Amino acid sequence: EKTICHQQGERLDGTPLRGTPFLLEPFHKFIIYNLVGFKLKGTEIVRFHEALIYIPRKNIKTSFAAALAWALSLLYRKSGAKTYIASAALMQSLESFNFLKYNINRMGENIKDGGSIKIIDNNNEHSIESQFGDDEGSFFIRALAANPDAQDSLNCNIAIADEIHAFKVPKQYTLFKEAMKAYTNKLIIGISTAGDNEQLFLGQRLKYCRKILNGTIKDEQYFIFMCC
Repeated sequence: EKTICHQQGERLDGTPLRGTPFLLEPFHKFIIYNLVGFKLKGTEIVRFHEALIYIPRKNIKTSFAAALAWALSLLYRKSGAKTYIASAALMQSLESFNFLKYNINRMGENIKDGGSIKIIDNNNEHSIESQFGDDEGSFFIRALAANPDAQDSLNCNIAIADEIHAFKVPKQYTLFKEAMKAYTNKLIIGISTAGDNEQLFLGQRLKYCRKILNGTIKDEQYFIFMCC
């Protein structure tokens, strides 16, 4: 809240939000507390390694995903944090990327302005990277489209899959889970509003999550936040 600001939007009374602090809603805080606040007893291993955030449209979802990617990248920098923000279409991923780019430039942290964060934004790559030294680690954030035919060699510890109702096949999601096998503290977050086809990936995922919530099956590492 002290570093990230809104890039666009208005308050209900019409006041512009651009440049004002990105203040978290109570449900945002509830999600964050759960994702990073619980660890397995006697260890530094977080309890939750997978999450579903299922909320209605226009409830500060994409910018929250971007801010969360930024915060988690800093939190896990000593592990050499590598984060992917993915969606079915690159244009949606770039919404998050451009939000972070705006904030980094606003803070004066772009390496072009004398800061320490390198931003690549061209037709081939959309990424944010910083090195903090031998003892403090590094982070790397990249926005991309969920293309299962070109992403078999990914390696990351954080992945945010936005608008997963548009994912047509499970492989678009499971590839990111596979990319995390080298990390113990890993987290994949699926974010969505709602889809109109229950046979696609999200529909099947919702059925599984509802079984966890009603106690039919047990999955202790899956955090689920659903507003229906």
